[in-house]
Amino acid sequence: MLSEPISGYRNERHYLAIAKTVHMHDIPDTLPPLIPVVKQWMQERGIEAAGPDFFLYKSMNDRGELDCEAGFSVGHAVGGDDLVIAGSFPAGNYGSLVYTGDFKDMMQAHVALETWIKAQGLIEKKVEADGRTEWGGRTEFYLVDPDFEPNPDKWQTEIVFQLED
Repeated sequence: MLSEPISGYRNERHYLAIAKTVHMHDIPDTLPPLIPVVKQWMQERGIEAAGPDFFLYKSMNDRGELDCEAGFSVGHAVGGDDLVIAGSFPAGNYGSLVYTGDFKDMMQAHVALETWIKAQGLIEKKVEADGRTEWGGRTEFYLVDPDFEPNPDKWQTEIVFQLED
């Protein structure tokens, strides 16, 4: 199930994450295990999350390999290290919707948001060159944690794409 898409301005949000390059088919096995590592790293340093965990998709090549980051938003800029990097979602305009359901069917939400953005005359922030697409930011925020809600029909994920200003 998909919510009505919306667009709007978002302030800059800082985060901590682990960066990883992964083939799109390996996302379910590779990215989720990074979340507890980031969480433990933050706990050891007394840093609290300021939002749900997320996967940020930064770019993809023509072989289906994605440069990703998995982590948590934090309330203010914090330094990282060799394992956990610090970053931020830049201030700007974003399009978003909430997908409810099993993660395995989430691609339909990405397609629906892409379609809606185009239909609204909006433009997703991205650069395409030499077989690679670099997005301004495509993020999945996991609003309902499967560790606390075993029924995948109730899982909710906010899909967010950065737009051109």
